[in-house]
Amino acid sequence: MRLELSSEGRYALRALLYLAWVGERVTAQRISAEAHVPRRLLARILAKLSHARLVESEQGRGGGSRLARPATQITLREAVEAVEGPFGVTRCIVEDRACGEGAPCAMHEAWEEGQQAILEYLGTQTLEDFLTQNPSGKLPPRT
Repeated sequence: MRLELSSEGRYALRALLYLAWVGERVTAQRISAEAHVPRRLLARILAKLSHARLVESEQGRGGGSRLARPATQITLREAVEAVEGPFGVTRCIVEDRACGEGAPCAMHEAWEEGQQAILEYLGTQTLEDFLTQNPSGKLPPRT
């Protein structure tokens, strides 16, 4: 089984990590080029990150985006949920129905506990943690 982010979620983390790395206001063009985030998705991603108060953006000449808070205060959980929405089991694993319709299935509790453990872990990991764990001082390679 794989737990994966959408491409938008991956690009959002890449953009946030880039903004933490540069530490200053930068244009969308620069984010796109240097963090390898497709320009066509970047505006939507930055809007979601701004709405979640993770990024501050200014329009016009001299404008650009930067982190709204220090990288030590932005968790992976916040970043991912800003773009992907809140995590949750939406479909029952055992039966063909929405989770929460009727009595919980045999796997419900285990799945909920596993999901909660992942969310708690993501809530402890900050953007800064990944910058300090990067001995090369460079951004992660393009994937």
